[in-house]
Amino acid sequence: MLKNIFTKAFVFAIILFVVSCDKDDSPDPENEEEAITKAVLVVTNTSDNSSETYNFEVEGHHHDHDDDHTDDGDDDDVDDHEGEHMKVELESNSTYLFEITFFNESDPSNSIDVTKEIIEEADEHVFFYELTDSSITIESAAGDTIDSSGDPIHLKTEWTTTSAAIVDIVGYLIHEPITKTGVSTRTDLGGSTDAEIEFEAHVE
Repeated sequence: MLKNIFTKAFVFAIILFVVSCDKDDSPDPENEEEAITKAVLVVTNTSDNSSETYNFEVEGHHHDHDDDHTDDGDDDDVDDHEGEHMKVELESNSTYLFEITFFNESDPSNSIDVTKEIIEEADEHVFFYELTDSSITIESAAGDTIDSSGDPIHLKTEWTTTSAAIVDIVGYLIHEPITKTGVSTRTDLGGSTDAEIEFEAHVE
């Protein structure tokens, strides 16, 4: 009788040991990226500190590292000032501060500021405005987040306008770009697209 009890206790101890080892060896869960459903762009005229806010609905993208900025579905833009296409009004020969933030509003009662996570993972992110008109120049602004290599990630940028023009602009939040410097198109950056916005800059 005692022998049977000892045998059962020994087998039970072995089972507990194996289960414990399995739990210890199991990999930690990966840090999942927050979904991004909304981008907010605040544009401030540095001459008088007047500002306008523009809200964009954003469709989520997967981190598949393909050139996924050519998705079949277009992102929906919501213009605070109404109209089918977002228009950002700028004055010629002026300087503006552009500040962009990102939110997960999948649950309308719980808006999550994803920008904090992007800043914490600065090495893995960059925001890039693609445009093909020389009437606007863009560079990192004071207070922009800088990654561990000393490269800005362009959440805060300074825009300088010259002559009147209407400029089509696409903004991309890039995950794990292959470079952050010396680029002129989205393709140059590599990586995958976390979020994308489109608007027209009307320089008058």
